[in-house]
Amino acid sequence: MSKNRCIVFLGPSLPRSKAKAIFDASYRPPAGQGDIMRACAEGPSAIGLIDGIFKDAPTVRHREILWAMAHGIPVFGAASMGALRAAELSRQGMIGVGLIYRWYRRFALLPDDAVAVTHGPAALGAPALSDALVDIRRALSAATRQGLLSCDDAKAHLRHIKALPFAERHLPQVAGAAMPSQKAHDGAQLLHRMANHSVNDDWPATTCGMPPIVDAWLDDLSDGGIELGGSGFGKHDV
Repeated sequence: MSKNRCIVFLGPSLPRSKAKAIFDASYRPPAGQGDIMRACAEGPSAIGLIDGIFKDAPTVRHREILWAMAHGIPVFGAASMGALRAAELSRQGMIGVGLIYRWYRRFALLPDDAVAVTHGPAALGAPALSDALVDIRRALSAATRQGLLSCDDAKAHLRHIKALPFAERHLPQVAGAAMPSQKAHDGAQLLHRMANHSVNDDWPATTCGMPPIVDAWLDDLSDGGIELGGSGFGKHDV
């Protein structure tokens, strides 16, 4: 990776080809535990978190994001896991973008699985194999406004879909074309914002303090093959 190139974690929220057309960054698969720490060691100008792992492996830790910001790396979040983490860490300086982020910031008890989907292999761009509840809600609302569904039918569809595991949620066919994906829109918005900062070289300053180093976190990092004090993680960091 070229020096100071930005790193973006992206999967099913937005096709990588569309993402690259917006912002020339180093794109990585959905982030899991340890991935942001590894990204920090590469010295990027900024990190964008759009998609993250929900089910198949441990999720990206809050302390990783705090670690990045404490080292002067701004972290942007939107659409999916990025929206969740940005809402949770907005007071510490993580930069949230988009409607889904604002929902989670305003309504703290929204379920995490409202943005979750199952997806295909990272080698294929982690394409979505199910639909996110946030997108299904928006599509059903749009379908009622367009006269494709009655309000009662839309509510019945939503009740049924909410009761399913996130991996089994799909847009009803009648609402499938009624509304573009909010997750895709928010992910693109994040990339446009990062692209503007990159062009203007005016990345936001970070003021986050170093997160406490606790044994449980060190154990998590070790499980992910990261040892503080190793390559890219100087002893001064602990």
